[in-house]
Amino acid sequence: MIIDSHVHLSIYEGQAISLQKALDKLLEEMKKNNVEQAIIIPDNIENDPKIADLDTAISLIKGKSNLFLLGSPQIIQRGSSEVEKYKKLFVEGKIKGIKFFPGHDPYYPIDERCLPYFEICQNLNIPVVFHTGENSNNPELSKYNDPKYIVEVAKKYSNLKVVITHYYWPKIEYCYEITKNTPNIYFELAGTADEEVLEKSGGIEKMKEVLLKTIADRPDQVIFGTDYPMCKIESHIELVKSLNLSQDEKNKIFSTNAIKLYKLPKLL
Repeated sequence: MIIDSHVHLSIYEGQAISLQKALDKLLEEMKKNNVEQAIIIPDNIENDPKIADLDTAISLIKGKSNLFLLGSPQIIQRGSSEVEKYKKLFVEGKIKGIKFFPGHDPYYPIDERCLPYFEICQNLNIPVVFHTGENSNNPELSKYNDPKYIVEVAKKYSNLKVVITHYYWPKIEYCYEITKNTPNIYFELAGTADEEVLEKSGGIEKMKEVLLKTIADRPDQVIFGTDYPMCKIESHIELVKSLNLSQDEKNKIFSTNAIKLYKLPKLL
């Protein structure tokens, strides 16, 4: 069983002419690659017809029992004013966690406007996900999502499940070293098999080395994700399959860890 914990509904990649067609294409790709469930991450930009925001995504996936959502608060636009809205979405089961976009937007993970969301997520046992790594068009923006700040969040909220995605590429070794002693940090693999990410991060063998060290440290805290449609689902599946791991360890990465982290239903 494979669960993709990091996909988007977007027509930026030219694979669809509408967001409904993008959803249809996602479902086709999931079937082709034997992905049984997926978590869609809405963009934190509203009213862009090329990518689904939260309200659009909620409408699009209605009735799809194998698709789930994260929330994506508008920190720059609205600060912490939407905390109660997100609490209601959690309680109603409409979202499984929150994704923050430092580096897409100019704020740090430790920004005081984020703190009320962390409080609610910790209290409700809901994970938070942080975008990390280089922005291809503006590498300087990665200063906002340096994992040293995410470690601060994880230490301040020691019962909060904190997920790092994209492994702060290209500084993947640094990301491993600075987070390895923080037990409530999880890792999600979106983008780790992307050609640009691999080229800038030291190649596929370097990526495998860092991932294997992470999995050895926390076998229950690494989850599968791809960043589809920007990245290929099949490349990420092959990366995990190529790692020198037991089948049980691979099963944890592909599905079991995500089911536990996001409280997903187990498909029969």
